[in-house]
Amino acid sequence: MAAALACLIAALPAAAQQATPSAQIRAAYDAAFQDTLRNPTDPPTLVRYADLAVQVGDIEGAISALERLLLIDGDQPRVKLELGVLYYRLGSYEAARTYLESARGSGHASPEIKDRASQYLKEVDSKVSKSQFSGDLLFGIGYSSNANSGAGGANQTFGATAVTTPNVSQRPDFNVVGAATIRHRYDLDRQDNGALESELSFYTARQFQVSEANVTLVEFTTGPRSSPFDSGMLDDLTVRPMLTGRYVAVQDQVSYWAWGAGMETTTPLGPQINGTLSVFGRRREFLNNANAPTNNQSSGNEGVAVLDLRVELTSYMTMSFGANFTKFVAQSLPQSYTEFGFGTGLEVRFADPLGINGRTWSATASLSMAQAAYAAPDQTINSLVARNQNDVNLGLILTIPLNDSLALIGQANYTQRTASLSTYAYEAFTTLVGIGWRF
Repeated sequence: MAAALACLIAALPAAAQQATPSAQIRAAYDAAFQDTLRNPTDPPTLVRYADLAVQVGDIEGAISALERLLLIDGDQPRVKLELGVLYYRLGSYEAARTYLESARGSGHASPEIKDRASQYLKEVDSKVSKSQFSGDLLFGIGYSSNANSGAGGANQTFGATAVTTPNVSQRPDFNVVGAATIRHRYDLDRQDNGALESELSFYTARQFQVSEANVTLVEFTTGPRSSPFDSGMLDDLTVRPMLTGRYVAVQDQVSYWAWGAGMETTTPLGPQINGTLSVFGRRREFLNNANAPTNNQSSGNEGVAVLDLRVELTSYMTMSFGANFTKFVAQSLPQSYTEFGFGTGLEVRFADPLGINGRTWSATASLSMAQAAYAAPDQTINSLVARNQNDVNLGLILTIPLNDSLALIGQANYTQRTASLSTYAYEAFTTLVGIGWRF
């Protein structure tokens, strides 16, 4: 029995990370099932079948085998822990709670078992509560070969008028980066699965030397999500009308406030494809400050449309595609622009290659491009040439989980902007190493 339980501990978590089962694994699973019919009370046979059942996606079969182990010996905290995890994966939260509490309360449970059971019990509580919080936090140290491009890129993304200039461009610097996304979901207790969903996002980058590149962003979005169609091809479609607000500061000075409203629609487009379309309008109100005394001339209205597609190629590989369109009409015509963009990314999840803790690592590579055309020349820079620019961004992120909630994150990005006016052109290579916390 002790040997069987040792196999169970090692096999089940790893099995949950396997890719689509091969014909060989499927054949082994079928053979193991026949073995359980011949030896229904043999612990090694039950453990092997439970392992293979998880690998082929038969969670119910794995649960059946593990519950038979408990009939042989009822005080097995590790088996109860795995049963709690499997019931949690099925969405049977009350059954998961029963096994997890029993595992945590067993006198034979190790501190590791008690700690893991407590973590899953917290997850169960959050799933059954009408009010649920979740989020991601990141703290890191970064370096850029062109520190000022960080603020320049943010300014363009957020529509500010401050730009990189030759006397500060290409200044390398280190920075401290902090980012967070806090999500809240409140179940409205309706038949259409209605829930009020809210997100609060925060980002800040503080430079060691190039203080003009300090950037802070705070954004809040809220709105009810529901499934208006209860039958037919659109029964999985959800819609979410939303309100949004944003605050941006550059060089420790308020750059602008923004507010608006829009609609988000999400639906599966196939067995492994999900699509999201977001459309919204927003008002940007720029404020003059010591660093940008004519900032208010950029105040205006914008319309944005964003399309995202996520394709689960395999259980360990996900590809994403995105496209966006922005039309910004500013108070000053030279600050008005139209922008098109698209991008793609590939996330690959793989087993710990160094044997550190046996958890699943992930690597994400991305490519995005954007083209912006401004409505008229800016008389203060060039009275004959209107600003046009093209951006290319390459990114790579490596995530190494340290436990169920903490991860070591490494990131590298290369950005190149070409422009009709050399004042706005730059390139930068940035790196970041940080700790991420998910709750």
